[in-house]
Formats: sequence, structure tokens, C-alpha cells
Amino acid sequence: MFTGIIAELNPLHKGHQSLLHYAGSLPNSEGVIVILSSNFTQRGSPSITDKFLRSSAAIKAGADIVIELPFLYACSAGQDFARGAVNILGRLGFVSRIAFGMETPEYDINPAIKVISDEPEQYRNALRNELMQGASYPKALSLALEHAIPGSYNFITKPNNMLALSYMLEIRRQGYDIEALPVKRTGDFRSSVIREDIIANSHMMPKYSQDIIAMAKRKGRLCNEERLWPLLQCVFIRSEPEELREIYGIDEGIEGLFLKHWRASRGLDDFIGRCVCSRYTRAHIRRRLVYILLGLKRRNVREAMNDGVPYARVLAFNSKGRQILRKYADGSGIPIITRLKDANDKAGKYFAQTEYKVSQLYELLMDNPDMKRETHKVLQFP
Repeated sequence: MFTGIIAELNPLHKGHQSLLHYAGSLPNSEGVIVILSSNFTQRGSPSITDKFLRSSAAIKAGADIVIELPFLYACSAGQDFARGAVNILGRLGFVSRIAFGMETPEYDINPAIKVISDEPEQYRNALRNELMQGASYPKALSLALEHAIPGSYNFITKPNNMLALSYMLEIRRQGYDIEALPVKRTGDFRSSVIREDIIANSHMMPKYSQDIIAMAKRKGRLCNEERLWPLLQCVFIRSEPEELREIYGIDEGIEGLFLKHWRASRGLDDFIGRCVCSRYTRAHIRRRLVYILLGLKRRNVREAMNDGVPYARVLAFNSKGRQILRKYADGSGIPIITRLKDANDKAGKYFAQTEYKVSQLYELLMDNPDMKRETHKVLQFP
């Protein structure tokens, strides 16, 4: 049996390592497949190191195959993030279980899944009312669910519980015969804390992950998100509101908020802080800023995402992973590729073109950019 893990590994810490070891030690384990975020994360921020370095960390931690979650799903709200990742794992055809961390895995999540899936009138009205009052979607969903299932709010507002709910919802919605394996998060290991001070918090990472970060730093390959700011300023200088309204995710007047605040802002973080409100979270704003920089048109993105993820792009594998791919690739329900140029249908080509643009933008955030890195060969490990 093969176990899937969905992760960002930004960077890989001891909690990630523990989850990968757990997946590999399950009864009848034949391999561990990691679905890894592209170079921009679910919160809209660029990853601290690129996806190839994070893939190598995943292999060292126990993964056999690392498959990319394309940018259009990786840099999205939780429900789309989960939808894309589950879509890949389900269509591979050989993954039978997904392991993921939760703050409270003992909580019976099934009533919440049923309410969100069936949308009874009480829940639907509560969700609509919260949105009309200006709540962000995650906040509105949490409050609406509390109306339907008293006591659920404290559970659903914990970030890993929310993602776990999203994974299980998508397994049900997409009809995959995949077992969900929630795992209790142990230890105070958080990637966000590590990113704030890598040296002070290096003890949260296994030695190989520390070495990857140290090597990236020596080679000028640690990302500096603040470099997005002058790029955004240039876009805002030349943009009219109607142009921004054509961009994917730009709706409900958020373009006016951006154009109102950018001139007085002292940097990216200051600008985002000025735009945050009850309706728009930091992650919501960050994602839309990246969409603007890439010039992603709403109609093109929606059309490309209509039928799910168009391919499963392998980033890295070990010797066991090579054997798995040889055995199962031909029977997979999703095309398995190693190069973007191998994407061959309309949606696949759009995803691939977008991924290439994303990589070019990401490289501009490096001290030592490698503008050809996206075309590097898949990483192979013994």
C-alpha cells in the first residue's frame, strides 16, 4: 500500500520528518508519495528555498517520490490547495491512504464533513450572513459551522485541523477510495518560526535539512520576499483599476484597496498590513499580489482549472520510487511527466507556461538567480 503526504516543507522540520517516518512504517507499506508545493506557498509567500531543494529534503526524510503541486493550486486558498493535491493522489491510481497532521485527531470530523457537503439550510444561511457582514471565507465557514455543530469553532479554527477537514472533504467529493490517517502533531516544530530566525531555531530541523539551508545561504539561494515590492510598485504605477479587475482573484473592490495604499507604504509588509481587514486576510492579499505580478487573467485560469490538475510532474525520486514509476506510470489516471514541455493538452500547456513564469519571478527574489533552474532534470537519488 502506498501512502500520500501533502506538504510545503518550508523548511522541512522534525515534525515533517516524524510524519514521513510514520507513513513509511505503516503496515504493508510499499512507498511514500509526497505532493509538494511549488515555489509559492498556500499563504501566498515564496518558499524560503526552491522546490528542488525541498524535494531533496523530502527524499532524505523518507519520501520515495516527490510530485509537484502546481502553482495554480499550491498558491490558493485551503480548499483549492486540498482539491489539487487530493486530485493528483487519487488519479495516480495506486495511493490508498493519506497521512496528515492535526492538532486534535481524536475529534469526530465526520459531522462537519456532512454539513459542509450537504449544505443544510441553517448552515447555508449562516454562511451567507457572515460573508455579507464582511467576514473572510475561512472565518465565515467557521462561524457557520458553529451554528450547525455547537462547539466545532475551536476545532475548525486550528490551521492543521482546517486543512485536514479540506483533505477529507475532497476525498469524499472526488469519490476516491483513499483512507484518511490523521496524526497527532507532537513537538513545537513550526516552519514559520524557523523562517523568522533560522539560526536560533535550527534545532527544530534534522541535520540534513539544516545542511540544505546552510548550502542555500552560501550559494545565494535563500529567498528574499521583500524584493517583490519594487516589482509590485511598477505594476501599480502603470495599472488602471479596470486592468486589475481582469486578474484572477481580483474582485469585490480589492483593486481599489491596493491602488489606494501602495504609494504611502514603506515596503511589502507595511503595504499588506494597510490592506488587511475583516474580509481580506494576509494570505488572501499575498496570493492576489502574486497573481497580479504574473498577469493571470481570470477567464484563462478558470478554464484551465476546470478539469483538475492536468499532469503529475515528478520532481525527485529514489531507487524505490524509480521502480514504482516504472510499474504504475502507464496505468495512471493522470499523465506523469518530468519536464514542463511534456505537458501536451491545452490546460496542461497553460499550467506549464504559468509554472515557468512563476519560476522566473521566484528567481528574481534570489541573491544568485538561476533563470534556467525550472528546466533542470528531475532529481534522482540512490
